[in-house]
Amino acid sequence: MDNREKDFKKIDGRGQRSEESRGRILSSATRIFAEKGLDGARIDEIAEDAGINKRMLYHYYGSKEDLYVEVLRYNYEKIYTLSKNAFNLGDDPKENVTRAVRAYFYFLAQNEDFVRLTSWEALNRGRFAKKVIPQFFDLVELEFVDIIKNGIKRNFIRPDTDIRQVIVSVQALCLAYFNRREIVQPLWQEDLLSEEMLEVRLQHILALIFDGIFSHKEE
Repeated sequence: MDNREKDFKKIDGRGQRSEESRGRILSSATRIFAEKGLDGARIDEIAEDAGINKRMLYHYYGSKEDLYVEVLRYNYEKIYTLSKNAFNLGDDPKENVTRAVRAYFYFLAQNEDFVRLTSWEALNRGRFAKKVIPQFFDLVELEFVDIIKNGIKRNFIRPDTDIRQVIVSVQALCLAYFNRREIVQPLWQEDLLSEEMLEVRLQHILALIFDGIFSHKEE
């Protein structure tokens, strides 16, 4: 092995460790910010939980606020990836919508920390989320435009459908089930997070969406 190859392996190894460190930081920060909010979380606690030197954490992200914004971006990227992978213009529009909504709904079901983060942001008037959400909202809208246009062309979807309203409605219908769960749960005998109840809720959401945007004269 020549010196250049050794140097490359050293650099590559540092890069891999750097990515692993970033991943641990984002994972720890997501959990702690979700539990305590931006104001209640402490950088020392996040660094200790991630097994990272506090100075290195500041080196990566600059400040607690910058780290918080990166945590939001990190989680919204996951949602966008799930939604993007759900679309296939060759499929029935209902199948595309169903896959996209199902992916988002079960992401929320499996990521309680993200649900809590959105609640914190709502309490703080979206102070930091507004730095992240618009770019992902636009990307998701572009994906929905293709689906809606394809559905309209094939007489599945009403031509007057407002795509942005649909996106907001889907978000509200799904998110409310999880961020209001602890308030609603005492009123239900069933476990709202059971496999059966999750599927019941999802089918209810899909029925409302289909009734709202799909033509009753489907071919």
